[in-house]
Amino acid sequence: MRFLRFVCRIIFKIFIPVTVLNRDLMPSEGACIVAPNHETMMDMFMIGYKIKRKVCWMAKKELFKFKPFGWILKKCGAYPVKRDNHDVGGANHTINLLKEGNAVGIFPQGTRSKGRGLALTPKPGFIRLAADTDAKIVPVAIWGKIRIFGRVYVKFGKPVDPSDLLVGSPASDKEAVASAAEQYMKDIYAMMEVTDEDRKG
Repeated sequence: MRFLRFVCRIIFKIFIPVTVLNRDLMPSEGACIVAPNHETMMDMFMIGYKIKRKVCWMAKKELFKFKPFGWILKKCGAYPVKRDNHDVGGANHTINLLKEGNAVGIFPQGTRSKGRGLALTPKPGFIRLAADTDAKIVPVAIWGKIRIFGRVYVKFGKPVDPSDLLVGSPASDKEAVASAAEQYMKDIYAMMEVTDEDRKG
């Protein structure tokens, strides 16, 4: 793990400069779901390499087929899940991780946005998981020119309680959960700027 962090530091300092903002907002302990927008295969690495806490990332099963890359993903705390809505084993594993007080990484958009941004409807399951396990949700925005010698920004937001996103509606209300997920993603995209306060921090 330390070696992988070292490699990431070199890559994200020299080849793809990454500026991480407000990383102190990442909870140091307790159950939480890190839920960023999804731009590239490197998102989990750009988010994780500068925070001290290990994040267990939910990743599609297909990514583990190439064993060397699958090994790297597992070393970074990722675990495989099926992309359909019937992966009971994956869901139970996620719930157990959260009940044990771990940090779990979930991309609400389910797949890389590839420029679609808010046009890509988020999957609302992360809100239900947070509500069922009393986990906070940590918003993270990723934006910029994600390419060699481009400039990338990763910005952490204040952790939110799922009940605040649901505004009084129960997690069993599918329409309320879907609406909350869409508003959450709008808030993520609204974070995509470097403010004067960020520069002071």
